[in-house]
Amino acid sequence: MVAKIERIANVAVIVVALVMGWVFLKDRLLTAPPQANEVKAGDKLTPLKSWNWSAHDRTLVLALRKGCHFCEDSAPFYQRLVGKHADHGANVAIVAIFPDPADAVNEVVKSEGLQVQALAGVPLDELKVSGTPTLILVDKTGTVLNAWLGVLSPRQELEVMKAVGASEN
Repeated sequence: MVAKIERIANVAVIVVALVMGWVFLKDRLLTAPPQANEVKAGDKLTPLKSWNWSAHDRTLVLALRKGCHFCEDSAPFYQRLVGKHADHGANVAIVAIFPDPADAVNEVVKSEGLQVQALAGVPLDELKVSGTPTLILVDKTGTVLNAWLGVLSPRQELEVMKAVGASEN
């Protein structure tokens, strides 16, 4: 009887260790490493339909996709970002781009409470966006100033806030 209880306890310890290891490593394992064709500072982005880079000093592009759970996980940050950005008068625009059709984009924007201009049907690969979410800060000539991929850490969120002239305080 004691041997059976020990065996059950050992199996339980192993299962708990595996679950904890998976929880700790899942984002590291599921996030693709940077690739050579990934958008980076200094790249020149192709023009977007219905968007003029030169209309603003800088544009923060939110590259999102319907069904992307990382995008959904990041939605509260985007809501805070848009809200804080609206409180400041910086000449920085925020635009969300999606590869999805307009009806899907409207559904995502509404369900996530994103109050930004959203562009549908944008081929993300033409902008060197290899995964979603990707945030790209662009100057008025379409040159990338900075880019962030995936669910952002608190430090990265602060970087983005500062980059658009918003503050967490």
